[in-house]
Amino acid sequence: MEENLNKSKTVSFRVPENTIKEVEMEAKTKLISTNTLINQILLDYVSWHRYQKRMRTFPVSEEVLIYFIECLNESQRKEAIEISFNSLRDWSLVSKKKFDLHSCLEALEDYCRLAGISVEDSILSGNHSFVIRHNLSRNVSLLISELIKKIFWELKKVNLETQLTKTTVISKPLSRID
Repeated sequence: MEENLNKSKTVSFRVPENTIKEVEMEAKTKLISTNTLINQILLDYVSWHRYQKRMRTFPVSEEVLIYFIECLNESQRKEAIEISFNSLRDWSLVSKKKFDLHSCLEALEDYCRLAGISVEDSILSGNHSFVIRHNLSRNVSLLISELIKKIFWELKKVNLETQLTKTTVISKPLSRID
C-alpha cells in the first residue's frame, strides 16, 4: 500500500511570542496564511538548510552572483557548469540519497525555489517541458541552459531543444524520457 506523502499532522510547538508575531506579520505581507508560511519554512529546512553546512554552501546576493556570472568567459562558463553539475550530484546524493535524473532535477528545483527562481516541469501531449524563470541576466540563462543540457545528456543521453531570453530558459527533450 502506497503511503500518502502529502498527509498532514497537527502538531503543537512552544515558540517565543515575538518570533510568532514576526512570522504572522510576514505571512500577512505575503498574503498567505501563517500555517502556509510555517510549512514553507519547514520545507526549506528539510530540503535545504539542514544540508547547508555539510555541503559548505552559503548565501550570496543576487548582485554578486550576476557580477561573477557576467565576468565568465566561455572556458570559465564551461568550468562553472562542471562545478555546478558536480555540486548538484553531491547535493542529490546527500539530500535525496541517490543520483539520477529525477533526484538531480529535484535538487536543482530545491535550489531554484530557495533562490526565488520559478521552475515548471510540465507534460503536454506526451512532451516534457522545463521552464525556469529567473529575472537575472542573459548570461545566467545561458549558464542554466547549458547546465540543464549537461544534466539530461549525462543522466539519460538525451539532447534538449532550448530557447532562452535574459529572464527565462525553456528546455524540451528531443526524445522520450523513460
